[in-house]
This record gives sequence, structure tokens and C-alpha cells, in this order.
Amino acid sequence: MSNFMMNIISWILLFLVVLTLYLIDKVNHLAKLYEAPQPELPPLPEPEPPSDILFAGLEGKKLWDAMNGKTVEGFDASLIDALRAHYEPILREHITLTFKDGLEDVDGSESRVPSSERRVTTLRGHIQSWLPPQHLGGIYRAALEFAGSYKKNPQSQVFERLKQTVDSVTGMLYQRANIPLEVPFSEFLFDLAKEDELQEEHQEEAKDDSVLALTDESTQANPIDADALARMQADQLAQGLEQVQQYEDLQRQEIAADTVTEVAPEAQEVLEAKPA
Repeated sequence: MSNFMMNIISWILLFLVVLTLYLIDKVNHLAKLYEAPQPELPPLPEPEPPSDILFAGLEGKKLWDAMNGKTVEGFDASLIDALRAHYEPILREHITLTFKDGLEDVDGSESRVPSSERRVTTLRGHIQSWLPPQHLGGIYRAALEFAGSYKKNPQSQVFERLKQTVDSVTGMLYQRANIPLEVPFSEFLFDLAKEDELQEEHQEEAKDDSVLALTDESTQANPIDADALARMQADQLAQGLEQVQQYEDLQRQEIAADTVTEVAPEAQEVLEAKPA
């Protein structure tokens, strides 16, 4: 093979190598530009409200123990005393919510045991509250009896017993937390139950009024009999034809009067033209 052919083959091979490298680089560049579709991520859960920073992590049973005068590691006794005024709304809310649970569960098949732990919302976020289950059980059962058997058969002695039970249990909780109880819980918890009952009655009355209004409207809408409607339409048609006939007679009379008025002067002229 001549040197010329060898050179041509060498140049062709070199060209193919360069072309191959170019194509590989181009493919890599296009691959970098292409972005694979990202899988759809599930929506992020809504952020929970922050914990109440005033209590600095003092929550749950540890908080209750601290309010009861027990030593809690990492917390000074003077700090615990300063927190008592801020703990009172938490304690009150926990008791109130437990009483409401008893009112709402009265329609259930059986009562349940109230949970000792409950998240309570504060001005600065939320805090996990804990109260002794035996105390919460007394409040819950009092509300359950008040909304159940007492409501069906009200008796003053039963009502006084329920009030004493609630005041006794709540007074004990406040005493253990070393917080003064200014207003007994029976002064507003049972009123709260009556307010809920009144709201339900108002809602039922509103429904009854709407149903009554619809009934009255349907009663007042007295449908006309088909024969009476036909007679009414016939009478209206007869009256209309009579009015049309009267109008046509009046027109004829006016036309006749105009004709006589026009003919009279012509007749007078003819009479005057004849010799005497």
C-alpha cells in the first residue's frame, strides 16, 4: 500500500476519533442541562404552636409536682413561687375542659375515664398540663350526672350534692397547688352547662319557626279550582267583547253625525238655487 493511502486512512481514523470525542462531550453536556422531575413531596404539617417559654420546659407531671412543693431538679424554689400566678389559668382551664367533657359524653353509650394530660393554650403558646386522675374523675362524673339523670329529674338536693363535689375536688387541687381559690367552680361551671342548654333550645326554636313559616305559606297558598278558573276567564272574555261592541256602536254614531253635518249645508244650497 502506498504512503498516500496510508496517510488518508490515518486522517480518516483521526477524524473519527475526534468526532467520537466531540459527540461524547455533547451528550454529557446535554445530560447536565436536563433536570429529572422531582417527586412530589407530601405537604408539610402545620407547625405546632411553641411551648410556653415562661415555664422553660416545666410541663406535665413535673409542673404539677413543682406546684405541689416538690423539689424539681434544675428549678429554683423562688422561681416556682413566681410561676404560681401564671399556673392558675392553666389549672382552671384544665378543670373546665374536663367538666365540659362530662357534659358532652352524656349522650354516649358509656362514660370514659378523663385523661390526666391535656394541652392547654396560653398567651405565649401552649403547655402540657397534668392533674391527678382521681380528682379529674370526680369532676367528670359530676358533670355527667348533672347533664344526664339530674336533667331528666331535677332535684335540689342532688344539685347541692353535685356542687359540693365539684367545689370539694377543685378546692383540694388549688390547695395542693398552693393557689388561693377566690370563686368556687360551682358558681360558673353549672351556669356554663345551662348556657349550652339554652343555646341548643334557641337553635331548636329557630328550626321550629322556620318549619312553621313554611307550613303557613303552604297553607295560605290556596290553589284555584280548574272550573272556577275557566268561569273567571269566560266572564273576562264576555266583558271584553261587550266593551268592544260598545266602542264600535259609539264610533258608528259619531260617523253618522259627521255625515249629517256635511250633507245639511249642501241641501240648503240646493234649496236656495231653485226658483220660487
